[in-house]
Amino acid sequence: MKRISILICAAVFAFSAAVSASAFGKAKMGIANHVGLSAGVGTTGIGIEAATPISPFVQARAGVHIMPGIKFNVNSDVTINTAYGPEYSEIDLDGSLKRLQGSLIFNVYPLGNRFPLFVAVGAFFGGSDMVKIDGYCPGVDRLGSYVEVGDYELPLDEHGYARGAIRTSAFRPYLGIGTGRPCPVGRLNFMWELGLQFQKSPYLWDDINRSRVELSDYTSDDTFQKIMDKLSVYPVLKFTLSGRIF
Repeated sequence: MKRISILICAAVFAFSAAVSASAFGKAKMGIANHVGLSAGVGTTGIGIEAATPISPFVQARAGVHIMPGIKFNVNSDVTINTAYGPEYSEIDLDGSLKRLQGSLIFNVYPLGNRFPLFVAVGAFFGGSDMVKIDGYCPGVDRLGSYVEVGDYELPLDEHGYARGAIRTSAFRPYLGIGTGRPCPVGRLNFMWELGLQFQKSPYLWDDINRSRVELSDYTSDDTFQKIMDKLSVYPVLKFTLSGRIF
C-alpha cells in the first residue's frame, strides 16, 4: 500500500509539473493550456494517464500502470537440509505477474499539428518486481534448504516457505513511437504506441533474507540466466483512448 501511494504521489507531482510547464508555455509562447485524461491497455497492464500540451510539438503525460495479478504454477526441485543429510523432493512454486508502475513521458510531434505521429521519450519507475514467487515445502524445520529456480538456489526459511521475485531496475528509460495525442485537439482520440523500456538484466531476489540470489556454483545449464540476460529491454505495446477535459 505504501508503494502504491508513493507511485500515485509521484505521478500527481509529475503531472503538476507538466501543467506548470504548459502554463509557462502559454505565457511565453501563446500556447493554450489543455488537460487530457487517457485509459489504455497493453503489455504494461491497465493504465491511466493525465496529459497537457507544452507546445505544438510536445505533450507531457504522467500515469500509473497496473498489471493484473495473473498467476501461474511451476514444479521445481527442492533440497531439504535434515539432521541426517540432504533429502530431495519437488514442490510447486506460484508465480504472479502483478505489478504497479508509474511513468513520465514526453510525446514529440515532428510534424506539429499536421499529423499526430510522435516519438515518445521518458521513463517508467517503480514496479521493479517483474514476477513474484511463492512456495511452501512441508517437512522443513531448519535453515539450509533451498528450491531450484532455473540456475539459482532460492533459500527456504525454517518453516519451509520460499518468497522471492525476478527483479530489475526501479528506474527504466523509455523510447517509443506511435500516433495519436494524449491531450487531443477534439474531445476524443485513439492512440497506439510501440516502445521499449531499457532496464538492467533481471535477477533473482530473496524476499526472506532481503538479498540478491547469486548463480549456483554447481550449475551445469545456464539457459535460465541467458534468457534473463536477454530481458534487458521490456517491450511496450499500448492502445489508448484519450479525452480532453478542457
